[in-house]
Amino acid sequence: MKHQKRLLAFFSLILIFSLLAACAPKATPTTAPVAPAPTEEAAPVKVEPTEPPATEPPAAPPPTEEPKVEPVTISVWTNRIGEQAKLLEEIARKFEQENPDIKIEFSAPGQDYENLMRIKMAANDMPDVFSTHGWAKVRYGDFLMDLRDEPWAGQIDAAIKPAVVDDDGKVYVLPMDQEKTGPVFNADILEQYGVEVPMTWNDLLAACETIKTQSDGAVTCIHMGGADSWPVGQYYDFFSTALAISPEPSDAQALLDGTYDWTKYTVLSANLLALQEAGYLNVDVLTAKYTDSAQAFADGKAAFGFYGAFLCEEALKINPDMNCGLMPIPALIEGDTPTFAGGEMTTWGVWKDSQHADAAKRLIAYYALPENIAAVANSNRIPAGLTGVTVDAGYLTQYYTEYADLRTYTYFDRIYLPNGMWDVLCRNGQDVLAGGVTPEQATDNISKEYERLRASQ
Repeated sequence: MKHQKRLLAFFSLILIFSLLAACAPKATPTTAPVAPAPTEEAAPVKVEPTEPPATEPPAAPPPTEEPKVEPVTISVWTNRIGEQAKLLEEIARKFEQENPDIKIEFSAPGQDYENLMRIKMAANDMPDVFSTHGWAKVRYGDFLMDLRDEPWAGQIDAAIKPAVVDDDGKVYVLPMDQEKTGPVFNADILEQYGVEVPMTWNDLLAACETIKTQSDGAVTCIHMGGADSWPVGQYYDFFSTALAISPEPSDAQALLDGTYDWTKYTVLSANLLALQEAGYLNVDVLTAKYTDSAQAFADGKAAFGFYGAFLCEEALKINPDMNCGLMPIPALIEGDTPTFAGGEMTTWGVWKDSQHADAAKRLIAYYALPENIAAVANSNRIPAGLTGVTVDAGYLTQYYTEYADLRTYTYFDRIYLPNGMWDVLCRNGQDVLAGGVTPEQATDNISKEYERLRASQ
């Protein structure tokens, strides 16, 4: 038993030492430090730039199309016909080529122009751009936009300004050219009979007597195509200015406010009848037409015509060798000086309610370029409507130069008579020549129609 207790104690001691050994920390082996081997100084390392790794560029996004803008279309109407209308359209087409954002509907309805425009005015549906054929202020004024701020407005010639600019400075239209007209004469006949261009009514009567006497009636002094009626009206229009507007004191204000004394007007019908009775008009005055006047001029059978330079143009087509001249309207009242009739010829205005006013103004500014102004004025053989433009009016240039200082008045009927009076003048003039009415009766008819038409407008 005692022996067993000793074995148990022995094994217990072994167990205790084993446990103590297990709990002791492990020893870490140590080594002596090793010195680094000596080395040479290292050269700096040059780092070469490296290309970025080759990669495919990202695909470009598909191009986005600009939204397509439809061109603006503007309507353009002119009263001009023939070669003049063709020229105006050619200029418009050039504008289209240079301005692809604007399209032009060009219309030249000819003799129907006025009637069509009256319909459009009544419907308040005007063309975007239109010509006013002498009536910019009076007839079309309420339909036209003010163009005073356009770059060409400051160049409007002083002679045409009263017809297209009002007292408040509103500019109604672009005047590409301007009429400066009066009676015309056959220069060959005047030279043949030693007659000077008459500057007064009495000078004209003296010239007619000389031509009638020396030609033994072979040459008509004044040829008038009375069958067409408008040549008769042209006589009244020319000499109404010489009677009531150019002399001092003027009756201009009385005509405008309706207080004119129409008995003064009788002298015009009396003078027309006196020309006929003295044999100074063609004997067929009531059956002859405008074309007959042109033929008589070309044939050397007429000395004067109350028309305008357009008669010379027609006569020269028949006889290119003749010499035709332009003269002022002879003064009718003693102490007055001769004048020219003038006003609009080729004009462009913008409808005040146009939906495309900017495009319309751009077109008009294009028409106002010097080369276009010159082309149109040259085609009509009349002065330009803007200053700073040189015009070649051919044989007429000498007369524009010679009479440059004479006054030019807008056509009488365009300023002082209500719409519809032109036909009244023509009809009563024909009646005077036919013997149907006396000069006094003609004046009575004219004054009554003036009052009626003025009241209706």
